[in-house]
Amino acid sequence: MVPQLMSAFDLDVADIGGLTSSFLCFYLLFQVPGGYLADRCNARLLLVICCVLMAAGCYWFSISETLLSASASRAFMGVMTSPVIVVCMNLASRWFPERYFPTLAGAIESFGLAGGGLGPLILPNLMEAYGWQGAMQAAAIFGVVLAVLIALFVKSSPPVSVSDAKLHEVTCGGDADINRSEKVPFDLASLILCCLYGFGLFAVITSFAGLWGIPFFYQRFPQEQEAVADMVALMFVGAAIGAPLLGWLASLAGSMRKVMVVCAIASPVLFSLLIFCPCSMSVMAVICFMAGISSVGYMLAFSVVKSISPPQRIGVMLAITNGSMLLAGPVLQLMIGFILEGIGDDGLGSLTIHDYQLAFIPLLLCQLMALVVAVYLKKQ
Repeated sequence: MVPQLMSAFDLDVADIGGLTSSFLCFYLLFQVPGGYLADRCNARLLLVICCVLMAAGCYWFSISETLLSASASRAFMGVMTSPVIVVCMNLASRWFPERYFPTLAGAIESFGLAGGGLGPLILPNLMEAYGWQGAMQAAAIFGVVLAVLIALFVKSSPPVSVSDAKLHEVTCGGDADINRSEKVPFDLASLILCCLYGFGLFAVITSFAGLWGIPFFYQRFPQEQEAVADMVALMFVGAAIGAPLLGWLASLAGSMRKVMVVCAIASPVLFSLLIFCPCSMSVMAVICFMAGISSVGYMLAFSVVKSISPPQRIGVMLAITNGSMLLAGPVLQLMIGFILEGIGDDGLGSLTIHDYQLAFIPLLLCQLMALVVAVYLKKQ
């Protein structure tokens, strides 16, 4: 939408950056308040309200005539979406035994990534037919439909909690192998380590695949520029497939930490191949897909945090973890941009592959940080 928005509001590059970042800034600011609401409020009602108000924000954005109005509507959308992923994970923890939570958290994350991947496929067709305003109004209509479906089909909590059902099964002579150990006590150090782990791996998705990967591949494969977007999309596809797969493997292995360590080893290795290996485009596509799978290991941090959180604070702790991961986007995107600006003389067109490789070193260091964190994380 950037070209149409720049034309509609007469914006320069700095203005469009401010407009697009207004959503993420307020999304980050309201993570903890959103997590608090997720712990305290009826989940179905909260999701319905968020969907309806998000739809209102989309419509507000579509009819905005000034930059201030457009930025305010984007900020409003950021506030309304802040509790949603935490509410979804809370629902998963209420309805299913804890051993299923890593897989379910991965599935939730996978659908979120799929939504981001479908946007560039669906929105251009809507914009071509109806303009950017019509595309946003279509999104508003979808939000209202989604709110109705949630109101009809989502239930906030089961009649009997999962823990009560397990206790009843044990006391009535059920399977004696059911886990009767007490919940792991809250550990602030583990929470901080999980936040750093998520930050380190999510940086690959949000900073490379989300922004700087395409200009890098334009330089890497100048004769194949039409296929560059498809290669970056393969990272999102790998992440969407890998999220539930890694959750299932962690449940199968009975250890989050083992899978987290494997992901933290594989991610910097694959990313190093991605930026340094002089290979063909088909080999690079495979590396991109595998890098997406390994980097989505960040979502396992949600399961560890959930396991160490007091029941009445799960939403807040998950929100803190989610916010720390999202912080990787603005921090690393800006850092890479500043490095490239310092290296290049005449903008992106003058940059070489070597320049990009130097600029991506902080991303590599973040992944190595995630590996160190995973090694020192206590066994849960």
